Amino acid sequence: MNAALSLFRFSLLVGPCRPLGPRARAAAFAIGAVLFWATWPTLAMLAHPAPPFLVFGLAASVGFAMSLSLALMRGRAASFLATPPRTILLVSVALLTNNVLYLFAMRRIGPAEANVIAYLWPVLLVLILARWQHERLGPLRLSGIALGFVGAGLAIGPTFALGFDPYGVILAFLSGLTFAIYAAIRSRGREPGDVIGPSMGLLAVLAIGLHFVFEVRTSLSLSQLSAIAVIGVVPLTLSNVLWDRASRMGHTVLISSIAYATPLAALALLAIFGVVAVSFAAVAGALLVVIGALAASGLGGRRP
Repeated sequence: MNAALSLFRFSLLVGPCRPLGPRARAAAFAIGAVLFWATWPTLAMLAHPAPPFLVFGLAASVGFAMSLSLALMRGRAASFLATPPRTILLVSVALLTNNVLYLFAMRRIGPAEANVIAYLWPVLLVLILARWQHERLGPLRLSGIALGFVGAGLAIGPTFALGFDPYGVILAFLSGLTFAIYAAIRSRGREPGDVIGPSMGLLAVLAIGLHFVFEVRTSLSLSQLSAIAVIGVVPLTLSNVLWDRASRMGHTVLISSIAYATPLAALALLAIFGVVAVSFAAVAGALLVVIGALAASGLGGRRP
């Protein structure tokens, strides 16, 4: 926990660093977000089988408490609490939906497969931005989008042998679609400060409320509580702070291309820690998603 707090402080301090240009800073923030996002499937499995809404509500509470404490220590409590309500509502609802859908999908089709499908979101983001900007997608980018979906199909192929679960696939896809829409909207955000930390408060209230309405009360072990606390600090709060800062710097293609590495990094952590068995199909599917997303983003073109 102390190490995670130190990393969070570092992420907030690198913002004013002058030697890095805007493009390099955006890349640095995006790389940090990817590294922290990649811990999400492993930590989710360590918290399993805790109810998803409870996991997310407790994790968001930790994220909010940590963010507010840091704002108080740095004398920025006023700006922290002055975050526009509309922004707080957008961030909290989007992150709640995205992450809880992933947790439900993970239980049905496995963390590796759910992760690959959910990380179609950069491909979906390309489609959304192209629509908003009235762009025409050329053959290369259309092929990349198709390849991404082929990769997702390959990743879930082994689940046919266990009894294919279409609901798990749909939940994972909707998780990715939710984040793609959220990322597109936040790329136009102009708030000067952190909007993730303040949003964790509302997010926690919503998730815990949903837990009491829809989930069975349960007791959690110390290991589950520890995993949930780390979720609140690393893949929930810290990663999204870094991503939100990167996305507001305008280098959408660059940071999206970096985000494509997340499913591979997440699969590597699952394999390293032996939390679950990672199939060859999941790895191959993740590679196809990455390659397809890179092609779909049109990195070779002149887009900003």
